Amino acid sequence: MRKCAKKIYRQKFKQKPHCVSRLCPQPRRQPQPRPRPTFNPPVYNVVHNICGNILLNNTVPTLEIWKGKMEKKATITLSVFNSSMSTSFIGVTITRNCKCPVEFTVPPGSTLSSTVDNAKSITVSQKDAGIADGKYNLEVCFVASS
Repeated sequence: MRKCAKKIYRQKFKQKPHCVSRLCPQPRRQPQPRPRPTFNPPVYNVVHNICGNILLNNTVPTLEIWKGKMEKKATITLSVFNSSMSTSFIGVTITRNCKCPVEFTVPPGSTLSSTVDNAKSITVSQKDAGIADGKYNLEVCFVASS
C-alpha cells in the first residue's frame, strides 16, 4: 500500500472506545467474619532450675528436696535418676495444694520424670533396705500473667 492509502485506512478503521450502556453488577461483599474470642494461655516464668544428689540409706531413709512457700501457683518438672549401683528403689512423692499427691518409683539404673501443676512439696524416700544413690533435676515455674 502506498502512504496515502495507509493513512486513509488507519483513519477509517481506527479503534473507538467502547461504550457500555448497562451498568456492570457490583462485586458482592463477603460478610465479615466475627472475631473469634482469643484464649491467652498463662505465661510461665522459670524461676528456679535446681539440681542435686540423692543418697538414701538406713540413717537417712527420707529426704524433702523441695517445699514451695509462695502465694502463686507453681508448676514443676522433676526428673529423678537412680544409679545402677543402688540396691534400693527411690520413691518420689509430689504433694499438691488441692489434689491427690503424684507418686512414682524409680528402679536402679533408670530415670523417671513428671510435670505437676500446683505443687507444694517433693519428698524422696528409700523403698527397700540398702542404699539408693541418684540425682534429681527440678524446674520450678510460676504463672507470671494469665
